[in-house]
Amino acid sequence: MKTFLTGGSGFVGSHMLRHLLRGGHQVRALVRHRGNLPTADGDKLEEVEGDIVSPNLAEHVAGCDAVINLVGIIYEQGSATFEAVHHQGTKNLVEAARQNGVKRFVQMSALGARFADASPYHTTKFAAEEEVRNSGISSVVLRPSLIFGPGSAFVQQMAEVMQAAPVFRPIPGTGKYRFRPVHVDDVVESFVQSLTNPKASGQTIELVGGEELTLDEIGNAIAASLGVRKIVLHVPMPIMKSAAAVFSLLPMKPPVTSVQLRMMEEGSTADPEPMQRIFGITPIAFREGLRNPLR
Repeated sequence: MKTFLTGGSGFVGSHMLRHLLRGGHQVRALVRHRGNLPTADGDKLEEVEGDIVSPNLAEHVAGCDAVINLVGIIYEQGSATFEAVHHQGTKNLVEAARQNGVKRFVQMSALGARFADASPYHTTKFAAEEEVRNSGISSVVLRPSLIFGPGSAFVQQMAEVMQAAPVFRPIPGTGKYRFRPVHVDDVVESFVQSLTNPKASGQTIELVGGEELTLDEIGNAIAASLGVRKIVLHVPMPIMKSAAAVFSLLPMKPPVTSVQLRMMEEGSTADPEPMQRIFGITPIAFREGLRNPLR
């Protein structure tokens, strides 16, 4: 199968690319600049320069059997808004796939995506889902929870903060928000299966890990894996939100945004049964994944 892949240079994308190539797939990867992908398999990998926000993607998708769309952002910067990247970008890619008779479209969404009463991250992810579901192409929408594993920005950010902070280990808000972090290997396996698994066809499937934890418990697990022994300090959410508002005014990558804090308060958890039933995956538990970082 020849698969058109977006987001191949990102955290999930780099794992996805290696898995696809090891499985014998041919991959055409959309990149901003050639040479940035974490593999050099010239026989099965083709790089094409472009941007998902461009409406002229049809020539890049030509000849591909399937599309895996992983492109997403966690904060807005300039013209790279949630609406432009998540919604309009997916709309552009769907149209290119439709013009080229693509047989399968697998979309990366997010747990919590919905039409209204949500962060702009989640509402634009839902709008992207709707473009895929209404495309007329056989499709699968996957909604992962927080993704962890080798190269995870989520774990790395928490680790850096707790290592750098003197005396105390800060945790946002109450620390009681609940999550089911999902290992990147389980996410990748679900995506690759979705290319051909008939049980997944037309489905919107939530991807979650093997254990549900509070933010406090997640922090404790990361601290234990690093040997960090500091007193936990819960930083009130109003203070966190005020800091995020200040960071949003500065010309720098923000360490935290108001959108991220809203999603943190909401948590990210779901029933693993559909994922297990459709893909036959027993999801890796968070603490198990931390003990086996190279899994």
